Amino acid sequence: MSVTEPLHPSATMSVTEAHECIVCCCEYSRSCRIPRVLHCNHTFCAPCLEKMSKLDGVIRMVSCPLCRWITCTRASLTLPGALWVNTEIWDVIAEETMEKEHDLDLKPTKTPRIRSDSRHAGFTSSLQKIFSCVLVH
Repeated sequence: MSVTEPLHPSATMSVTEAHECIVCCCEYSRSCRIPRVLHCNHTFCAPCLEKMSKLDGVIRMVSCPLCRWITCTRASLTLPGALWVNTEIWDVIAEETMEKEHDLDLKPTKTPRIRSDSRHAGFTSSLQKIFSCVLVH
């Protein structure tokens, strides 16, 4: 690549951009901090894009804080309606969520320790006698 040749916008994407919005430093999510892609291919969370956007008549503009490329959309559309979701990040979020849920399922749960002394055995047999007398309708 020659020195005069400009970098493609996606070539300047930082490593942290894949996990968190570089404007607010919050992790992307599939609910409130959805990763949206500007026309320059840089990704930011939807709330930050809303804050950075400016209305100019029938046009909504967002200037990318990394490369200053201006993304224009119709003002009649919301930014979430006008900008694509970064599906690579979206899929990573889904996988991480599934892994966390899977890890929670695998964690051993605390079960009460059964005592083997005679008082416990006597109590259990008393309960069995009480409930064996109850008629089930």
